[in-house]
Amino acid sequence: MADITQIGLSGLMVSKSALSTTSHNIVNVGTDGYSRQRVDISAIDPIKLGGKYIGQGAIVNGISRITNTFLTDQLRRDTQNFNSYDSYFDFAGRVDSLLGDQSTAITPTLQGFFNSVQDLNNDPASIPIRQVMLSEANALTNRFNTVYEQLYQQNQALNTAMQTITSEITERASELASLNLALKVATTNGVGAQPNDLLDQRDQALKDLSTLVGISVSYNPDNTVDVSVGTGQPLVLGGDSFQLTADDNVTGYNHLGVKLTTANLTTDISSQISGGRLGGLLKVRDELIDPVFNELGRLSMVISDTVNKQHKLGMDLNSNLGNNFFTNINEPWMTSSRVATGVKNTGNAGFSVTIDDSTKIKATDYTMRFDGTNLNLVDNATGQLAASLTPTGVPPESFALAGEGFTITIESGTLQDGDMFTVAPTRTYASQVGVKVNNVEQIAAASPVRTTWPAANTGRGYVEKVIVTETDDPVTGTAFVGARGVPPTLALQPPYQIVFTSGATYDVYDATNMAAPIASGTFVPNQSNLLLDGAGIVDSGYDVSYNGVPVTGDILNIEYNAGGITDNRNSALLGALRTSKTVLGTSSYQETYAKLVSGVGTRTRDAGIGQEASQSIMRQTQAQRDAVSAVNMDEEAADLIKFQQQYMATSKIIQVSQQLFDAILGVV
Repeated sequence: MADITQIGLSGLMVSKSALSTTSHNIVNVGTDGYSRQRVDISAIDPIKLGGKYIGQGAIVNGISRITNTFLTDQLRRDTQNFNSYDSYFDFAGRVDSLLGDQSTAITPTLQGFFNSVQDLNNDPASIPIRQVMLSEANALTNRFNTVYEQLYQQNQALNTAMQTITSEITERASELASLNLALKVATTNGVGAQPNDLLDQRDQALKDLSTLVGISVSYNPDNTVDVSVGTGQPLVLGGDSFQLTADDNVTGYNHLGVKLTTANLTTDISSQISGGRLGGLLKVRDELIDPVFNELGRLSMVISDTVNKQHKLGMDLNSNLGNNFFTNINEPWMTSSRVATGVKNTGNAGFSVTIDDSTKIKATDYTMRFDGTNLNLVDNATGQLAASLTPTGVPPESFALAGEGFTITIESGTLQDGDMFTVAPTRTYASQVGVKVNNVEQIAAASPVRTTWPAANTGRGYVEKVIVTETDDPVTGTAFVGARGVPPTLALQPPYQIVFTSGATYDVYDATNMAAPIASGTFVPNQSNLLLDGAGIVDSGYDVSYNGVPVTGDILNIEYNAGGITDNRNSALLGALRTSKTVLGTSSYQETYAKLVSGVGTRTRDAGIGQEASQSIMRQTQAQRDAVSAVNMDEEAADLIKFQQQYMATSKIIQVSQQLFDAILGVV
């Protein structure tokens, strides 16, 4: 007969293990990443007695962790996707608010400035209106400065977040390596009893790591894991972990690069990181923050440059030529700030970038590398080669890039093979722009060239407009004599007088010397005619468009417009810049800013949608994982009662066994 006592004892051991495991489940109901455990019970092999098999009780084969590897891995992937979208959306929302909010947006101040220009057109002699225009100009430049500063602070916050996250990744990687060592000790060749709690801790550590950065995981037979980031760069290999840091990288401009240090080798892997909060931060920097820096810089640069050029073609209340209204876009200290030197460069070459045509400037950075012979300039936005420059090695030497709108100059030093630079023509100008005019009398609303004619003219010719194209640097010589803003009053060199010799011909005289005509031209009645150009005079910096039907003897005088305080011709041209396609020849100022706001808004909205969708997917996967692995208190309470009753029943078996044994002894 089977040993009842042994059967009872086996039952006690089984029920004890079951009670312990159930209790363990209950007390870990709130433990992150805990997987419900189950006692694996099987019957002890029976013995054959009298032609029959008699059972011998039960045995605990092990404690199983109820888990689904697929769901665990999927939850980790969904977690890193959500956190990437979440960190992206966080910063994108800040930038979107910065550009779109009325209190910080560029649009209201830009409209205010050009509205004041329109008011000046209506009354160019008004000092109060001029003061308003000057105030609106300051408001506009201050807004650019403020938005740049706020964006700079967001970039600083992003850098700080990157430093915090990389430090935490390094710490989590070290913890995971320690878990690997513990798992290796607790596991024998991947067989036998499994260290369930350590495995839970491992999976939770992997999930926590995936909130910070996208990872790839390889499982080993001894329950350890190898973890890589980016495109396969090792972060954890068995019991070894490596360090991630956020430090200055070769691009400059307050960028932090993500660097992986393995042994004595440090590699910048910024471009390879994706997923998790770190991946989201890098993505929002590349897709939003850097482009906004460049677009704001370009817009402020185009406004400043085009207004300056037109303002310098005008005349102020003191009859002097206009100066730069806004900050000159090519101040020497600015040109050198447009090139950042790579931290690993072995050469000492110094560069500057001069803007030649702001209307052609792109809102992008360029990467420039020296290959030992050529400087190869790559447009970072397109990845395409923009230019290949061949320096002689004897600075200074300049390379004009007409298609890009700027000139690169090697100012000093020497280049070494592998040297790298970042060229950022527009990135910082929004912080540098300011108003240079400090006196309302210096606002050049008038045209510096006027036309007059004798009352004795009998023809029906008339001046359509005076076109001023240059005031200080014509093709040959100086068009206007004197110094800007310094007496004596400027004058044309020379002033001209047009004398019509017929209804279709005319002579041009130097008005200071009427001895003989200096040029002659032909005239087509009743259509626009450029009088100086028609006579072959192309270096004056100005011309007159004339129409109608002149007659023989009609005279037209072209002279400097001294005292033209009620003249609004130049302010009208300044106002026309409001709608001119000054940005790449396709967009106005307002349209350019609207595209910027729209683009940021679209990316922010897409990030918000991605955040919500990825969060929903993550929660669904979490629910599926919990359905399999999480502790259900109702089930555990029922199991607790069941195993308690089992324990009591098996105790009764032992009691009965003892009574039978005593009875047998008594009989004997």
